[in-house]
Amino acid sequence: MKNPIAFSLLLVVTGCWVPVEKGRQMDARIQRLEAETAATTQQLEEQRTVVRDRIAKVDQKIVEVQKKLDELNNTAHRSGADVVANQDRLQESLTRMVGQLEEHQHQLQQTDVRLAQLQSDTEARFAALKGAGALEDYEGRKRAETLKRPADKGEFLALAIQQEQAGERAVARQLYDEYVKKWPTDPRAADAWFRMGEISYGEKRYREAVLSYGKVAQDFPRSDKAPDALFRTGEAMLALDLRDDAKAIFQDVAKRYPKTTAAKKANARLAEMAKPAKKKTPPKK
Repeated sequence: MKNPIAFSLLLVVTGCWVPVEKGRQMDARIQRLEAETAATTQQLEEQRTVVRDRIAKVDQKIVEVQKKLDELNNTAHRSGADVVANQDRLQESLTRMVGQLEEHQHQLQQTDVRLAQLQSDTEARFAALKGAGALEDYEGRKRAETLKRPADKGEFLALAIQQEQAGERAVARQLYDEYVKKWPTDPRAADAWFRMGEISYGEKRYREAVLSYGKVAQDFPRSDKAPDALFRTGEAMLALDLRDDAKAIFQDVAKRYPKTTAAKKANARLAEMAKPAKKKTPPKK
């Protein structure tokens, strides 16, 4: 018989959670958004280049006008009236170009702001399109960026637990994810995977919960979290309405970890699942 965990994970990944057609529609929306974003970004970059060129040209003209003003100030052979007239004319030109320079610099600043806003908005929109909880994860990553990461493994994990206990689940998920990537074979990675599963389960993100619990059960089978992780995988499968797979997982818990609390819970679940479904009483007329 196939490994029930691997089989269940395969079922979830290959389409039990999101119908094929809906997946295609989502992909099409994301591709359209990517194309629109790329076009808008290119337009803004082109505007930025044009404004920078204008600023450079105005800068050059200001230098030339200032040079002529300096020459006039040093001219002795012209009459005083001629010098004053030319100075006034050049001073007006200089004032006008300084105004143009300030306007172009303002335009450049606005373009930079729009580019930064576009990037931020696009990241948020992509996160929202990727499904329930993805936007929260995006915002959690932003908040997590402000935290100083301890070099010590124990302190790093403690920081993640502290964030979770403080109600910052998205931040904690980000830190747990960083932990398992940085120290994938460390025994405490099992705790990080399990906590990620618990957070996802609590947010009804059952597919992600299955994947996190499954990492504990498969990669850390001797961990004290393994029995509970395997049992919680079955619970998540029930929530996904994959009863046959959940039943196989509960049976596996009882077989592999017979003396654990998780096994007792699994046997209780199997007993409940064995009971015939209650027939609905038709409403009285």
